[in-house]
Amino acid sequence: MDGINIFLTNLGRYNEGILMGEWVRLPVPAEKLDEVLGRIGINGEYEEYFITDYEASFANLNLSEYTSIEALNGFAARLEELAEWEYEKLAAVLEYESVSSITDIMDIIDHLDEFDILADVEDDEDLGRYYAEEFCTLEAAPEHLRSYFDYESYGRDIRLEMSCCFTSYGLVIDNR
Repeated sequence: MDGINIFLTNLGRYNEGILMGEWVRLPVPAEKLDEVLGRIGINGEYEEYFITDYEASFANLNLSEYTSIEALNGFAARLEELAEWEYEKLAAVLEYESVSSITDIMDIIDHLDEFDILADVEDDEDLGRYYAEEFCTLEAAPEHLRSYFDYESYGRDIRLEMSCCFTSYGLVIDNR
């Protein structure tokens, strides 16, 4: 997990034409954040700062210039608590789910158990084969007739009846 990196910029100095900022890797302890703010000139004269840029290790994280640093820090801490498999599952679900805020992503984290990922299922044919093999759909059919079965059509029909989506991580199934 690469976490979240943000570039904090002194707003007052920025408005004066001077870029005074620093990259910060989240989560960051409050004391370290205070040190960074001091280094970029946040003091009695300059009190406002904003996020000029950010880097995140997964898609769908849309931050505004004025996203709360405290909320972001809490979010980053929560991400660090995730096991590697949970983090990968979150990344897969974020390819499937439309999110617009950190709160939305936190809600997904709270409900990760309601999603399944079939990592080896990349298309309708894979889905059809998976279901045929997993649920013994063709068990009664003679072996020589199984090659005539249309796995792709079967998989497409299954997909259309489910809440799911193919992602770069495999098939994400929404069981909510």
